Amino acid sequence: MIDNLLGEEAESKILNICKDLANSAEIVAAFLYGPRIYGYTGKGEDVNVLLVINSPQPVLKSYKKTSDDFSILFLVVDHRTFQKDVENGWLGELIVENIITPYAVLLNEEYVLRQEVKAKKRFVSELLGNLVLEFPELSYDLFIKPEYFIFETIMRMSSLFPPIGYGFLNMLMRDRRGKNIEHMMKGFGVALAELAEEGQIDFCDGYVKMRKDYIDAVKARRLGLIDLFRSLRKEAFRQILRVFPTTTLPLLKGQETYNAMSMSIRSIIDEPLLKLEDSKRYLFVPTPFGFVALSDKTTIKDFIERAVPKGTATEMDVKKIGGALNSVYLITFRGEHKKQRIVVKLFKDWYGLKWFPLALWAVGTREFSVLGKSRLEKEYAINKLLSSQGILVPEILYVSPKERLIFEEFVEGSNLVDILRRFASRNIEVEETERIIRAVGRTIAGVHEINVALGDCKPENIVITSKGDVCFLDLEQASRGGDQTWDIAEFLFYSGHYFPLLSSLEDSKIITSAFVEGYLEGGGNIENVRTVGSARYAKVFSFFTPPYVLITIANTYKNILRTRSNRLHENEQLCEVS
Repeated sequence: MIDNLLGEEAESKILNICKDLANSAEIVAAFLYGPRIYGYTGKGEDVNVLLVINSPQPVLKSYKKTSDDFSILFLVVDHRTFQKDVENGWLGELIVENIITPYAVLLNEEYVLRQEVKAKKRFVSELLGNLVLEFPELSYDLFIKPEYFIFETIMRMSSLFPPIGYGFLNMLMRDRRGKNIEHMMKGFGVALAELAEEGQIDFCDGYVKMRKDYIDAVKARRLGLIDLFRSLRKEAFRQILRVFPTTTLPLLKGQETYNAMSMSIRSIIDEPLLKLEDSKRYLFVPTPFGFVALSDKTTIKDFIERAVPKGTATEMDVKKIGGALNSVYLITFRGEHKKQRIVVKLFKDWYGLKWFPLALWAVGTREFSVLGKSRLEKEYAINKLLSSQGILVPEILYVSPKERLIFEEFVEGSNLVDILRRFASRNIEVEETERIIRAVGRTIAGVHEINVALGDCKPENIVITSKGDVCFLDLEQASRGGDQTWDIAEFLFYSGHYFPLLSSLEDSKIITSAFVEGYLEGGGNIENVRTVGSARYAKVFSFFTPPYVLITIANTYKNILRTRSNRLHENEQLCEVS
């Protein structure tokens, strides 16, 4: 009995018809689904029934039967086909979607619930994997509201077969929304609890967080192509199954109902996908201003109004800084008692002529992230990781993913480029410069020790604070497990770019020696230094640094490695003698 949804007499008639349709086959389960269960059709409307039978042969048939007050649409499937659709989307999830959404059981509630949880557990696992692939760096910091799995599942199903989106829109309208979400969330809750027991996720104050080892495992498997082919297969099945009018009728009915309920003029492009709720509203990252959803559209003006109490800012100045490839702004607030400065980065996609020279520069050696979304993700995620390990980076104050904006503190200090130029003109002591460059080398070694490569390790992206600390400014090309040798090569070879053409080669030797010695003192991998001089790296910087400077830098660090190797060999001999 299902809360007198249809009445005992109607349910009895439906069960009798189920027995007739099953013939001699055993009935495994039967349940109601569709608009009558979702709550957006009334009496007299069609009733949808899914009947699972135990058959030695594959069965997928639809029937339409009439009762006194309504028609009944039966979808009959054998239990093996049903379970294959549950376990791997064998029929493009045409069957499974009926237990993902609200349903009401007529027979064998335990079996249906077990299949629902199994299907939702697979959906959650796939969606978590997709999040890792879409946000390979940010996934470590994501806080996920459990409702995300409902809305992302709905979007995924609708993208493969758009007419079903109207049924979802109807299901989530007004007063029926809460009840339907609560129904669906029960199965997702059980699935999430099982995944937590298996070590894939943790629960944190009502949010879901993926565990680091799970993320690392997904990234190692690289499931992108597998997911692509799976989606193509599902779409193929959907196209085939469109020829079953009685099967798709509930979906088409959803479209009719939605159109009838909407009083607005609908255009051709006004598809259900545009109306469905953005699942990224349920994905969050932490900031000093609280959790921020990945659907956030905060503008610079919005942030200023939120960050600065009304009436306290007497003057504001906005200044564009940064290079040709980035839109970076320095915003200065002058209030009654203090001056505050923040940096705002706008992450645009790198296309066109501005990007081409950079791509040509590093072709065959280094792949750069060009999409604004990817670069914003890396800037945020690696910043949070380095900060958690005690490495100085600008504090991220806020992030606006939809606007592709990151708001960061302004770090006071001397840019390393200015220090190198002052060194070349002898406006700074040699010993002081060596101390600074050694500190840079040690700090980069510390970054590498936690398996992070900075990706864009030019001196212009490094600031030395008044306390002598090393701060890394630009992390949009950084990554876990990246090319650490590239960091060293870029720093050393690009440093030579800042010395005047007629300057002494001794300057390059001093900088190279201080950096390499600091890097090795800081625990840096000697193999990273040893491979810097390969043609793969040296050729890249020949566009910027004179060849004789490149040769001087290469010979200097090679001499350092040779000297260290000789000392090690001598120590080994002394140990043998003693």
